Amino acid sequence: MKNLRILIVNDFASNASLFQRYLPHKVDVIYFNKDPIITLADNPLFFQKNELGSCVKQIKDLSENYDIFVTFGWYAAAVCYLANVNYFMYFVDSFIDPEYRIRKKLSWFKKKFFDSLYKDTLKHATAVVTYIPHDVQILKKYRNDVKVIFPFVDTITFHPNNKKINLGYDSFVFFSPQRFDPTKGIEKIFEAIKLTRSNFVVLQTDWGHGEYYEKTRQAKPAKVKLIPKIVRSKMPSYYVSANALLGQIGYSGCGGTEREAILCGIPVFCYESYQYTDNDPFFKSQNLNEIANYIDKIVEDKNFRTELTRIQNLWVNKYFNYKKLSDDWNELFEKSINKNSNYKVKKQYEWALKF
Repeated sequence: MKNLRILIVNDFASNASLFQRYLPHKVDVIYFNKDPIITLADNPLFFQKNELGSCVKQIKDLSENYDIFVTFGWYAAAVCYLANVNYFMYFVDSFIDPEYRIRKKLSWFKKKFFDSLYKDTLKHATAVVTYIPHDVQILKKYRNDVKVIFPFVDTITFHPNNKKINLGYDSFVFFSPQRFDPTKGIEKIFEAIKLTRSNFVVLQTDWGHGEYYEKTRQAKPAKVKLIPKIVRSKMPSYYVSANALLGQIGYSGCGGTEREAILCGIPVFCYESYQYTDNDPFFKSQNLNEIANYIDKIVEDKNFRTELTRIQNLWVNKYFNYKKLSDDWNELFEKSINKNSNYKVKKQYEWALKF
């Protein structure tokens, strides 16, 4: 297969830098904005303006330089659809179902517009890929050819031999870097912590926004200590210095944070409502008392922690092997590259390119 020219449009959780590392192709990325919480890929591009018409024009100008556009998020995919290019949609966040697709407070007219646009965007994508098997069922309401490819994991950055730091506590320490967001289930975790009996602290990064953030922040239990948001380059030191990771209990299940912590050799609490794989090693109940008991067991039972760490590490290394995932992407590219963009953008969207 020839060396392809791939442009990633937008990026979630530093996936672009891993595409550059593990795929045997020329991979570039264009971002909507620069956010220090993620790892920017090498030689990044940036949209000049975060306006639909301007973004579409920029992608059209770049279209001759790339064979495939891999998009993260609905808006990025819509930009590529309107630019009439060969684009893949890769879903790696929670906002897949229409209920969560349009999050901004828009007028009724604009919501109807984007709802229609996003349906056409999904329909005309050259390929649709998700990294959570359960999400296939949601997307199959719109297409029957959705593929599952697990995300790459950065094994070079995240490993047990990172330098430890002093976290400032003698008691058992959970690290929790997730944002305050309803998709993460922070409020349920906080309620469960109030029911625990063991001695521990949770170092919870303090980031989020809006009414939910303010309400949940005020309701945090005494065992939760807020710390500033941490840049990605410093995350490995926090992972190896903590005793365990307190992950999410929301919609996404096991995410990048959990996988990275597992690679760093600490046990992970994470709720998974659906089978990620046939034998995923994650908690399956949202009952607050059962969550509290499970957290207590992690704190109090060293043998349990050791075994949990072992089976979680085996799981990550089996299902997130970069060689296999690279082969999966190459196979998909090879099957799809000749399709190209053979669709026509609906004229009803032409006016939108003016703003």
